[in-house]
Amino acid sequence: MKKEKKVHENSELLLLKEGNTKFYVHAADFNTIPSKSMNVFYNEKMVINRDLTNLALNSYNLLYHQEPMVIVDTMAASGVGAIRMIKNCSNVKKIYINDINPLAIDLVKKNLKLNEIPNSLIEISQLDSSLLLNSIINRDDNYSERPSVISIDPFGTPNKYIDSCFKTIQKLNGLLCITATDTAVLFGVREKACMRKYMAKSLNNEYNKETGARILIYFLSRIANINGMGINPILTFYYRHFLRIFALTYKDKRKISKSFENYGYIVHCNNCGTRSVMPNNLLKFKPKCSNCNNETSISYAGPLWIGEIHNADFIQKILDLNELKNYDNKDRIAKLLKMCLDEIEMPVTYYNIHRLSKTLALSNIPKIEEIIREINKEGFKASRTHFDFVSIKTDMDIGNIIQILTTQ
Repeated sequence: MKKEKKVHENSELLLLKEGNTKFYVHAADFNTIPSKSMNVFYNEKMVINRDLTNLALNSYNLLYHQEPMVIVDTMAASGVGAIRMIKNCSNVKKIYINDINPLAIDLVKKNLKLNEIPNSLIEISQLDSSLLLNSIINRDDNYSERPSVISIDPFGTPNKYIDSCFKTIQKLNGLLCITATDTAVLFGVREKACMRKYMAKSLNNEYNKETGARILIYFLSRIANINGMGINPILTFYYRHFLRIFALTYKDKRKISKSFENYGYIVHCNNCGTRSVMPNNLLKFKPKCSNCNNETSISYAGPLWIGEIHNADFIQKILDLNELKNYDNKDRIAKLLKMCLDEIEMPVTYYNIHRLSKTLALSNIPKIEEIIREINKEGFKASRTHFDFVSIKTDMDIGNIIQILTTQ
């Protein structure tokens, strides 16, 4: 992120730069804690989200939708994300740039002019996001041209906009890009709020970040089902304070029914740390730990998505394109996505090695790579995870993991 200079019109603005895109933000909003009280919402730390979204859109265009893209940016704020899509994505036919805040729309227009974006590519609106999406499919001239990409990037939960997304997006191979920043809710800190917003129970434990992501994917999938559609998550990305889901749409009743196998629960023993996945059938729930036989320590999370949350071809294409870019976050993106690749076909939870070592009162914490090698020697799978850099995923049970840690 480069800060260039201040300019003064009706209010003081700050000129910033991300890659090849210049844009104004309100000076009072820069270097402050992101909040709804900003003149126009801006979060400098979300630049990695914008980098990754551009790479994802180009990868999507190459792999799943070779036609020119029609994109909806429902919450554009300053417009930097939408403008970067136009400048960095090679096949954009049209982009809807929307924000309900009139100050944001004023800033969007300034930033479009600053970047010399042609009017033929854009449609600007100042509407509630759901109202915008509903208006798109209710226009006679646009109904046959459903958006191929919809991005929802709210302050907090995206839940109330999801139904409108599925009513609007193209039914086959549409790309949903959904961000959630209400991590306290999804990660089990606010359990009742999670039930209210996502109709699922979370757990506030060592692997709560992935649990939260899987609850969000389940929620997206069920709302898709209500609209006669299904989704395939092709990248699930966590970074600092937000989750970002990239998912493809499809419309096939048999495939939707088959996808119900991806719905289930995580059962966790708070006494010994044993965890398991249970299919979407509570009648099979046994309130007793299979490892320590404790009958009072069992808890669960769900319903949630227990299937794959990444697609290897999609991630590899993003990695390939990332190598050709000069983004400031290039190395960070590569590191995280390579871990995402390692997560494919791995269990749905992970073990925090630092926390486990502390519980075992170990004098030294073994290196992650050494633990993975030892687990592999025993014939089990193991990998790192992008959700937590000091954790591992493995199909080895916790008893054998403890044995490896105590013998290092």
